[in-house]
Amino acid sequence: MLNARKKPCADCPWRRDAPLGHFPPEAFQRLANSAHDMSRQIFQCHDTTNDVPLVCAGFLERGAEHNLTVRLARSRDELMPMDRSGGEDLYADYREMAIANGLDPEDPVLAACRSQRD
Repeated sequence: MLNARKKPCADCPWRRDAPLGHFPPEAFQRLANSAHDMSRQIFQCHDTTNDVPLVCAGFLERGAEHNLTVRLARSRDELMPMDRSGGEDLYADYREMAIANGLDPEDPVLAACRSQRD
């Protein structure tokens, strides 16, 4: 079972209205692989612990379409549906979110990040 947040946290980096600069650019470098095609790495919610990890709801909504771990969990009904009643305005994809949060647009880790449009 893949446990996940039901909706993005108030300061989720995927939210356009969340404060920028809360996380260093290096964090987005480390997590860029989560948006690569067929990745097994998950973008974990910043507000959880390693004892009870939760997948980030913003990631599930905008950055996980091509993630192998997420795709397998969905195909096996091992991922609960999200609550989209809040209507949070999220970045379109990992690249846009990471750049808005301080990662250099020319950083090579972004080259393999898939978008929802791919």
